[in-house]
Amino acid sequence: SSSSGGGGGGEEVVRGGIVFVDDASKMADDLCSSRSKVIGEEVGYSTRWLAFKHLTYVDPTGKERKWDMVGRATRAEGATADAVCIFATLKKAGEEDTILLVRQFRPPMRGETIELPAGLIDGTEAPESAALRELKEETGFVGTISNGVHGSGVTPPLPLSPGLSNETVQLVRVDVDLDAPENANPVQELEGSEFITVLRVPKRGLRAQLDSLAGRGYHVFAGLYTLALGMELNE
Repeated sequence: SSSSGGGGGGEEVVRGGIVFVDDASKMADDLCSSRSKVIGEEVGYSTRWLAFKHLTYVDPTGKERKWDMVGRATRAEGATADAVCIFATLKKAGEEDTILLVRQFRPPMRGETIELPAGLIDGTEAPESAALRELKEETGFVGTISNGVHGSGVTPPLPLSPGLSNETVQLVRVDVDLDAPENANPVQELEGSEFITVLRVPKRGLRAQLDSLAGRGYHVFAGLYTLALGMELNE
């Protein structure tokens, strides 16, 4: 990202500061950054999958600035997000719960990553449908959406790297019944360019498992590690 001058004016604005938020509806009025807005967009280069864009935005003082970003070119009009990732809990009578992770080579990282099963949303497909489809394709397992005591099994669209991209993902919680006949012999349905290894790991102590994998040279997806930290705090 980058910023540069061009224009100015506007009232004096206090930079930064801490706002105690006890009412989310008040937050936009209290944070000076809410006065910023994008006023221009130029596509510098695009492919079937991505678009590199030059943005012009106005900061809280009224000054115009520049920002470079990359976005997905695959999001359909009306889609809730670009992609889904799946937190799949495997349940079997008499055994502790386990979860599914995937290991695959990611060229930008020049190495293999440890991630949750995930994939792009097709058109205006519902995130629940996309999650169950991707889970079956990547892992071979058939699941059901988890709507437990904590409410909906689907998160709002969440930004992955907002300083770089407007890409968003929805996390979908899925339960997999290992005693069900359809999960007796799971078979992946991978595309020709996909080479994915499925990992089944204990749900309890997930962060320690991820630390071990990172120590072996794998790149652990940030969202997965953050989720594991939250689970550890609740254990």
